[in-house]
Amino acid sequence: MAKEYAVDFPELEPLGDDMFLNAERRCPVILLLDTSASMADNIDAVNDGLQLLRNDLMQDSLASQRVEIALMTFGPVRLIQDFVTVDRWLPPRLYASGGTPMGAALETALQQIQIRKRAYREAGISYYRPWIWLVTDGAPTDKWHPAAERVQTEVLRGGIEMFTIGTDNADTSILSAISRPRPPVRLREAKYREMFVWLSQSLKPVSRAEFGASLDLPEPVGWGDIQA
Repeated sequence: MAKEYAVDFPELEPLGDDMFLNAERRCPVILLLDTSASMADNIDAVNDGLQLLRNDLMQDSLASQRVEIALMTFGPVRLIQDFVTVDRWLPPRLYASGGTPMGAALETALQQIQIRKRAYREAGISYYRPWIWLVTDGAPTDKWHPAAERVQTEVLRGGIEMFTIGTDNADTSILSAISRPRPPVRLREAKYREMFVWLSQSLKPVSRAEFGASLDLPEPVGWGDIQA
């Protein structure tokens, strides 16, 4: 499947030998966002949330250099922004259209993580376990089981942290199969802005943690309900 890149956004941050290289350890996060047609009523809240995420992380000078954001949408699957540190990230304007090819989106996200890990290793840059942050308001419109199995393999061997967030119309049984043992979170009242602020507030301490430290995240108070 060919990758599609949006124009006028920063390219993948170089990791070569350069005197200006950002040598900070990295905390990579893929935002895997459902932009199918059913998201039309909430896409503005998603766009506002992305800006809030960036602005809040920029308040922490270390996190802004360590947290790397990649942005991928599905409906169709598009890599809007490859990994770039927050201090170089310009959140785009997203639009809603198409179906919900969640399986293909997960496969592509895993591929991008492997590419980025390889780049880190080649440049001698240490990194925290990558996060995939999947947000959807529906159910997959493609074959998702193979992708879920690959995600589970990566989770079990410690290769990624997988998070799934769904609205009232999302199929939480599918999200649970993708993210277990971490349960999915049901998003309250389309509180996308609050969700992204929570994400920022969680990433800040993670980006300062010692390697191997347990992931102790706050409850999604005010914006979500854990679906145990």
